Amino acid sequence: MKLNKKITAIIASLAVSAAAALSFAGPANAAGEAANASLKMDPISGTLYKEAFKPVNWQVATAITVPPGSPTIEPMKVADIENPNGQLTFNPSSKMPVCADSAIGPGLVSIPVEQAVAKCPNSIIGNGLAKFALAQSTALPRDGVILLFNGGKQTTGPLKGQPRIKLYAYSYDTGVGLYTESALSKTGQLNFAVPPLTADSSVTSLNLNIPGKPESLYVVSKDITVNLPAGQDKNYAQARCSGSAWAFKGTFQLGDRNTAGEDSGPTTTVDSTSSTPCTGAAGKAAFAGLKIKGPSSVKQGKKGTFKVTVKNSGTATAKSIKVVASGKGAKGKGTTGNIAPGASRTVTVKVKFTKKGKVKVKFKATASKTRAKIGKKTVRVK
Repeated sequence: MKLNKKITAIIASLAVSAAAALSFAGPANAAGEAANASLKMDPISGTLYKEAFKPVNWQVATAITVPPGSPTIEPMKVADIENPNGQLTFNPSSKMPVCADSAIGPGLVSIPVEQAVAKCPNSIIGNGLAKFALAQSTALPRDGVILLFNGGKQTTGPLKGQPRIKLYAYSYDTGVGLYTESALSKTGQLNFAVPPLTADSSVTSLNLNIPGKPESLYVVSKDITVNLPAGQDKNYAQARCSGSAWAFKGTFQLGDRNTAGEDSGPTTTVDSTSSTPCTGAAGKAAFAGLKIKGPSSVKQGKKGTFKVTVKNSGTATAKSIKVVASGKGAKGKGTTGNIAPGASRTVTVKVKFTKKGKVKVKFKATASKTRAKIGKKTVRVK
């Protein structure tokens, strides 16, 4: 899952900028870093299903640690987070405004959280908290805050059409902010690269939440409490549990960079894998109202071609689907493949009319272990 990754990159970059702002020099790094990453996806309400996606509170936590007594921690250059393949989707609501790049976007000047919220108050999808080490020193921990904004859909590249997330991080200790963004891949990955900045600092922990809950952070150096709003769209993150657990992985590349941001030493890769137990109910298929398109008049003895759209509004796959048409002197049928939860299929039904007059044609959709759904259309037979 790569969202963590980007965020980690954000925090790492934030830490780097903070270190530069305070004129810290990057010391030599200690060896033996380890990574920990975990995932939670709790349903907003009700239960999870094996096939249907349901709104969840998506929570990711990552941490880079060093052996006890180590004075420094290597800076993060790449963070690659993998959500469980096929078990998570991000779904920007068409009713939620997209936060424009002119408000929160590339080149954003460092601004406090309150000002960032004011720019796109109705586009917030989540929040986060983080800790990092200035100038790589484990003795210089700092807190950071994160806001996640709805960026709509990716418009270019291999992730075109995928949900775009904007991340803005800010440190009240140093007055430094950082903007970055990413898009969730179809396989559940969020890829983030830590930009090369001077005086590299190091990420030590990260928490991300969509939609999450309101969070607060007390900044000791400023004697203030910073309040972070929760996400505005409870349906943004959706998940299912097809098996008995969710597999989760974080891969982090660590290494020194000089004051120009260039690699100045070898790269160390640390991994963290985890498995979160989950239980998904079998669910049940259900049909929504049928949508019928076709001719309003047909000649006697001829066939009319009708397109019947069948949507599965249930929580399990609808199987062995048939649509049968009947009426006074009217008869026809059609079939289609299985329909997954939330999906639709259009069935072609050719209906023959043998009697003149106005005929009320009844279209009946059926599937195995699913209650039938009926739609009607009046046809004039000439």
